[in-house]
Amino acid sequence: MSAPQVVLWDADGVLQRVPGGGEESMRPALEGRVEDVDGCLARAVREERPALRGEVRWLDVLPGLLEEWGIADSYDEVLRVWLTIEPVPEARALVTALRGRGVPGYLASNQDRHRAAHMHAELGYPALLDGEFYSCDLGAAKPETGYFTAILDRLSLAPAQVLLVDDNPGNVEAARSAGLAAECWSYRENPAVLRGHLLRHELPV
Repeated sequence: MSAPQVVLWDADGVLQRVPGGGEESMRPALEGRVEDVDGCLARAVREERPALRGEVRWLDVLPGLLEEWGIADSYDEVLRVWLTIEPVPEARALVTALRGRGVPGYLASNQDRHRAAHMHAELGYPALLDGEFYSCDLGAAKPETGYFTAILDRLSLAPAQVLLVDDNPGNVEAARSAGLAAECWSYRENPAVLRGHLLRHELPV
């Protein structure tokens, strides 16, 4: 196995997290306001999918959902919580170490246009990475094969030359099915586990 030439890094769950450890960025804004938080979150995930592909604006979809759930007046709070993100320093340190040894890193994240723009401006990704691949710009979202092929086309690389690090097992399996190397890791795990994944792919960390 030859070492990958490029590493794709997922955002939520790998390079960034929601304060308090929540996996879904909207959960803190819904808890205490609606009875069926899990049901609302599942509905939001379904409704958000076209926005992740850049087909609609999530900020145009969200008000209708909040009204349906009886919490239309919480729009500003939901938006604030949705955009409250903090970095994962341990994972970012490995990104920096790899880039310092000549291995480029790119963000590979499912995001709508508004949150992608926020992340680009506020989370330091232009300095941390060599580029950012957001689903809303690619017209496809993980785990769709088209997401990965769009990135490969832009990098002019073969699938086997690219490694994905993602916290979603479904995304990891989809990447492997598309021919990429892929490893599953979440910020909830020890950073040594992530370092071990990278070392198995002969990456210099």
